[in-house]
Amino acid sequence: MKKRNMSKISKNLDMVLALDKETHALEGKNYHAIKTKKTQIIIGGSLRSESNHIAHLKIKDFGLTKKWPTFSITREGKIYQHYDPMFFSEYMGIKEVDKRTVSIVLENMGMLVYDANKEKFVNWINEEVYDAEKLVGEQLWKNYRYWEKYTSLQCESLVGLCNYLLKELNIKLDAIGHNVLETEIDLGSFQGILTRSNFDSDYTDLNPMFNWNKFLKMMNISIE
Repeated sequence: MKKRNMSKISKNLDMVLALDKETHALEGKNYHAIKTKKTQIIIGGSLRSESNHIAHLKIKDFGLTKKWPTFSITREGKIYQHYDPMFFSEYMGIKEVDKRTVSIVLENMGMLVYDANKEKFVNWINEEVYDAEKLVGEQLWKNYRYWEKYTSLQCESLVGLCNYLLKELNIKLDAIGHNVLETEIDLGSFQGILTRSNFDSDYTDLNPMFNWNKFLKMMNISIE
């Protein structure tokens, strides 16, 4: 059971966070410019190095893809808004899910393997981790042992963005509070914050390096 305690937001998001609505703003061909009622925030990962997921999406399907998230958060905590959160894309690929959700992607390489020839940790598309001692975490999950860590700046921006969206879109302050497939709660009727990996066991985002205790505490959400 979750306890909902709405945090009070006193300042505009543009003033509180490093929000960029221009640099990677999308054309109408990349999302559905139809306003829908939002009840959920879905947090996912880019599974690529730095902002390479944005570069990839810009050329995917000859530039016509609608698989964009609503927001991206860099490892330095900068927030890119790709389109108006009242609209929707095809980020999850399930229309009824996409229509009710706002999606936030954290820059993170996700699962990693050690390449003995390169003496480097690499992700699924062979991008290298530049500082393994600082950025690689270890926890066995879904047949992988190594994962890229998230940053404190990302977490802080994520909390600020979630708080703002919950207030502006009138979404309940609640969270599933873990990163595994959720089978006990009806995700169709749940209102609050989820991860992409709550929907399907094939997803690995958010990965085990995400600090749920810190996030929930900063959001003022207690899970009983």
